[in-house]
Amino acid sequence: MVSGLILAWTLSGCMLLNLSREASPLEKPHFRITAAKASAVSLPLGLAEPKIPVELVARARLTAKSTASMDEEGGAYTYTLDCQCPGDPLLAEKFSRVSRLALMRESVASRVTLEQRLAISLIEGEGLLRGQGYYDGQVTGRLEEIGPRKIKVIVIFIPGPRYRVGSTLVRITSVGTLSEDSDSPPRSLAEVGLEGGAPAVADDVLAAVSRLESTWHNRGYPQARIESSRFVMDRLRKELEVEINLNSGSFVRMGPVLVDQTASVDQSYLDALKTWREGQPWNQVLLETYLEALRRTGLFQFVENDSSLAEVEDELRPVRLKLAKVAERTVGGQVSFDTDFGLGLSGYWEHRNLTGHGDHLRLELPVWLDLQELIATYRYPFLFRPDQDFITAGGLIHQDTDAYKLWSWSFRGGLERRLSCWWRVSLMGLVEGGSLEDPDKPSTDFLMFGLPLAATYDNTKNFFDPVSGTRLILTAAPYTGYFHSDFNVMRTRLEAQGFVPLSSEHLILALRGVWGGVWGAKDSQEIPSSLRFYSGGGGSVRGYDYKSVGPRNNKNDPLGGVAQVEMGAEIRARFTETFGAVAFLDGGMVYKNVSGALFKDLLWGAGLGFRYYTPVGPARLDLAFPLDLRPGDAAWQLYLSLGQSF
Repeated sequence: MVSGLILAWTLSGCMLLNLSREASPLEKPHFRITAAKASAVSLPLGLAEPKIPVELVARARLTAKSTASMDEEGGAYTYTLDCQCPGDPLLAEKFSRVSRLALMRESVASRVTLEQRLAISLIEGEGLLRGQGYYDGQVTGRLEEIGPRKIKVIVIFIPGPRYRVGSTLVRITSVGTLSEDSDSPPRSLAEVGLEGGAPAVADDVLAAVSRLESTWHNRGYPQARIESSRFVMDRLRKELEVEINLNSGSFVRMGPVLVDQTASVDQSYLDALKTWREGQPWNQVLLETYLEALRRTGLFQFVENDSSLAEVEDELRPVRLKLAKVAERTVGGQVSFDTDFGLGLSGYWEHRNLTGHGDHLRLELPVWLDLQELIATYRYPFLFRPDQDFITAGGLIHQDTDAYKLWSWSFRGGLERRLSCWWRVSLMGLVEGGSLEDPDKPSTDFLMFGLPLAATYDNTKNFFDPVSGTRLILTAAPYTGYFHSDFNVMRTRLEAQGFVPLSSEHLILALRGVWGGVWGAKDSQEIPSSLRFYSGGGGSVRGYDYKSVGPRNNKNDPLGGVAQVEMGAEIRARFTETFGAVAFLDGGMVYKNVSGALFKDLLWGAGLGFRYYTPVGPARLDLAFPLDLRPGDAAWQLYLSLGQSF
């Protein structure tokens, strides 16, 4: 629904009508009617709560008998609305949604009140006709009794011929010299998408006028503005002609970034984020993209563009910014609990601008009864090019579970490149070593090297709580090393996630699927645990013990596998800004062989969850039940953590 409604009425035989209004995209539009007789002219912006003058209400056409002869005021009526428009059913459908009669249908009314609603709605209907290009159309209405205190309100649209867009002319006035660049700004609405012969729909016309101004802003004229607009309707040709007067302002080019002294990053960091080449014609879209990139860094409390005050020299205007920095260091932590690990504590420290170049260092220490880790990650942005970062990470881990006992260290480093706003790829080098004890086997040292390649697609807008969009994560990596004996394998994994809003953003269907395989290993016990697949627990198949889904030995100890399938579905309902709930179903299995019968013998778990929404993401409490109980499985599992399950 757009922002307003303009209705223009003329007396019989009127030949000229002028309208002006404040703060409109058309900036003082002027209407003129040609040909003999004009009954009404309008260029409505919509039907959002129109303010109808009393004298206009009195002119609404009612074909029903007068109120005084049909009923006495004071009786309460209910009514149904029957809207008909054979020539354009969409008109009837929209009227049935947004008119006064439609919006107040649930409330009872006296006969007098009901006829007043009809009178106002008919005026709304005429505005709707004009807005859709039916300038010769009519709308009539009547009341029919269909039972005791029950009335059918019948509204009939007679659209008539639909007007088309005729010629569009843009007159340019300039305070400076216009540029001779080949990519010159548009001189007609046809150049911004409003072709001649298109239906004269008011919203389309207004949108084209707005695009005209913004296109000039993106082609070297940041101060361009529409001074006036005139619309001429030719009754004989059934055309709407448009004349625009546009003040272009001065032509300028984009210059360097200038910033006040409150910035906390080096000038090279600000320049690396730039979306333009110095000297190219001013482009407002590129500037807004740059400002948004600065805001996403998390290094500034606010980012303001103050370029309009910058001095222009030789057509070059600097991009002047006001930046206010935020605290660069953060210390935090969280408490988690699930029936797999029991109570867990996690602490972290991070510095988001370690050397003044926006580089990020984070240290994490998650501690559970059976799992302890120390993880360090470092990201240096814009290495060699503005869309490429250097990433390195290292860690120590100790894990003691039914699946294995592990002491290990690892280090990886490489490059991540942004191919677009949705696609990222990375290539890393990895080395990992340590000691691993499998069920029924002695502790064995291992050492391996890998070259993981990853591609990620993510068009969701909220990483911690997405409400729409898709995620795809593909990893493929060759590994070589020693564990019991030499091994050479290829490990791949594909995960897909989808989020579909079922009712605005308060009811979401979340879907997840995983497939993975390790080629070159005949048995999972031939490779270290970090290369195997495991399922079960809060991040995969809820309802089963951690890493317990898949092959097990005669003591029910998990062995892991070389192939994996997982799938999950959640219905996420958000009742208020703070509270929500989910219902979920998870399934999965780990297999001994890649070429085995995948998707067979899946284990399923289901349950309900509670969500408490915080500024940093939802806190979740999930209660899950295994649907395929096996010997040794618990009857339920409980998970308490931060963030959605996926």
